[in-house]
Amino acid sequence: MTNLLRKISILLLVGILVIGLEKSGYGFQQNQATDTSQVKRDTSRYTKSPYPIFSLRYRLGDPLTQRMLRSPLLFNSPGYLNSNIRLDSAGNYIFSENLGSNFLRPPTLLPFSEALKLKKTEGNRVFLQEKAEALDGESAITNRRQLIPPIALSPFFDRLFGGDQIVINTNGFVQLDFGARFQRIDNPAIPIRQQRTGAFDFDQNINMSLQGTIGSKLKLGANFNNNNSFDFENQLKVEFGGQESDIVKSLELGNVSMPINNSLIFGAQNLFGFKTQLQFGRLFVTAIAATQRGQVESLTVEGGVQRQDFEIRASDYDENRHFFLGHFFRNNYENWLRSIPSVISGLNITRLEVYVLNRNNNTSTLRNIVGLMDLGEGDRIFLQGNPDVGNGSPSLPAADEADDLGRSRQNDFNANPSLRQSDQIGPFLERNGLENAQDYVRVSGARKLTPTEYYFNAELGYLSLTRQLQNDEVLAVSFEFNYQGRRYRVGELTEDYQNRPEDEVIVLKMLRPSKINTRVPTWDLMMKNIYNLNSAQIEKQGFQLRVIYRDDDTGIDNPSLHEGENLKDIPLIRVFGLDKLNQNGDPQPDANFDFVQDVTINTQRGYMVFPILEPFGPTLEAQFRPDEQFLKDKYVFDTLYRTTRADAQLISRLNKFFLRGSLQSGASNQIRLNAYQLAPGGVTVYAGNTPLTEGADFTVDYSQGIVTIINPSIMNSGKTLRVEYDKADLFNFQSRTLAGTRLEYLVNDRTNFGLTFM
Repeated sequence: MTNLLRKISILLLVGILVIGLEKSGYGFQQNQATDTSQVKRDTSRYTKSPYPIFSLRYRLGDPLTQRMLRSPLLFNSPGYLNSNIRLDSAGNYIFSENLGSNFLRPPTLLPFSEALKLKKTEGNRVFLQEKAEALDGESAITNRRQLIPPIALSPFFDRLFGGDQIVINTNGFVQLDFGARFQRIDNPAIPIRQQRTGAFDFDQNINMSLQGTIGSKLKLGANFNNNNSFDFENQLKVEFGGQESDIVKSLELGNVSMPINNSLIFGAQNLFGFKTQLQFGRLFVTAIAATQRGQVESLTVEGGVQRQDFEIRASDYDENRHFFLGHFFRNNYENWLRSIPSVISGLNITRLEVYVLNRNNNTSTLRNIVGLMDLGEGDRIFLQGNPDVGNGSPSLPAADEADDLGRSRQNDFNANPSLRQSDQIGPFLERNGLENAQDYVRVSGARKLTPTEYYFNAELGYLSLTRQLQNDEVLAVSFEFNYQGRRYRVGELTEDYQNRPEDEVIVLKMLRPSKINTRVPTWDLMMKNIYNLNSAQIEKQGFQLRVIYRDDDTGIDNPSLHEGENLKDIPLIRVFGLDKLNQNGDPQPDANFDFVQDVTINTQRGYMVFPILEPFGPTLEAQFRPDEQFLKDKYVFDTLYRTTRADAQLISRLNKFFLRGSLQSGASNQIRLNAYQLAPGGVTVYAGNTPLTEGADFTVDYSQGIVTIINPSIMNSGKTLRVEYDKADLFNFQSRTLAGTRLEYLVNDRTNFGLTFM
């Protein structure tokens, strides 16, 4: 009997549940007929379904009748879902959701009076919730945004820190990327265990800042970004601030500074350590003990002319800015400069068009391009055995007819004009044996540079950009020149494609691919004999430059080598071809730099040029005798030209040559410092011995290291300007410790005595 009652109860519950489900719905109801024609499936055996059994939870309700799901992981408000709220002619509230022109579900219909009542109820609930969250003194909106809510402390800390609450505000993001890479190689020559390999990939990107307070006295500030290039860009500081009546005015730990208003002893900015400020009646004490992350440097401007010293390592050539237009110009470069100051090239480049990968909003000159490495090369051809390229004509200079590549491309385009489409030219070139990102590059939407964005030497055949190219940027050109009475052309110029559709590609000469490869000819087209002096409008008067070798054994900077039969005691500036003339321009060395415009120096853009291609490599090696191999291994820096600059800088035993000198640039109200990312407040300017006021007499761009004099009377006074700035140590090669005390006794508002010990 008991079992029978239990079975009847279960059947009644199931029936009630089914009836309830049939009567549930939203708004309008539709009758559904039961389909009894379906044949029941045999469920005795489990069959794996090809369809997923997991589905996202559907968001419930509408803005009034039920609360919406707030989780952003459930895609509550996708862009393709349109919500609509309206009143019909009878005054009813209608809420509907549409996918395009179709209803997502039946609309919700409510009388206006009931909708208004629900709206008031929801408003009262939100108001009471905000009032409850604001009882601790913080707004509800602020608390909701805080990752870490305020932490209450014992009332004991109120007197110590000026409050009994810890507040931590965070900002930024933490991104973690996890992945795995597995590979299987069905090669019977490899052991079975090695045919399947796998590895996990992990990458993190952190950019976080934190501001914390304990009461009103203790503050904590920190920021960290793992993409920062240098250590000093990450800041950490703990600061305790006392009240007006306290002896301890402040205690600071972390990134601190020690500015001193004294013309005899200077403070410092880039410090990491401990600092305190105390007051004993009229006596004020400031003490510091820290590690110095920078060094104080000075720069003098006399008569409105900026003078500065420079020292450049041999490995710090100006990379990714200067390029030969072809190997014909590179191969003849040293020969054309053998009689400086005259350039005996017989060359005149009349037209040049330059295209780079577009990275700005300028779309007026965008074109689809294809750059070919071997185009216009008659001698140095990478694909020598490719019948589509040909063997070249070494007797011809750079020209389209120097090899078969330019001629065959034009014939292919004439026979099949569809090859000029951006999606057709790439597969066509690969079928002919050309490799993408090495033998050719295809760029959709390359930008044509304006003449102000580059400079080219018409007599020597090289191009100089106003900015360095990034590692993935492509550089391609087309040009026209006269050589020994004949005109030659490489690539397609404006008149060749101006009447063609803009989506068709234009054929150019590739100077730099999107991937750096030191084993292909384009690597030699990048000039490695140009060094940036970080100045502009350089004047010949007062310019000095020497090439030195820093001997680690003696610690002395030698202007010449003391070894080698042919090099002993000969100035290095003469060995590297920078001293062939005297001050009058006669061919007689005088141990001074040959200041020849557009040959050894460019005064407008501020860089110097060696008249030889690889001065610290093959040129230096040729000066040693065959039996002096040990000297070649000691001095010749051939790696600088065979590998990337970053790899060459790692070989410190060979990177001992320096360019050292001084220069003065033209008069200007801007003073460029040889530093970047300066610490705020770390720049002091003096006119004579009078300190100037920042904001009134000068301004500082701390990120670029530029001081601008805004008081015209200072520039017109003719006084010597001295700029002292705290330059950060980018790589922390040297460790320096700074300890000091500043005492000031205030007699009255007009008189005080000070003592500084550093």
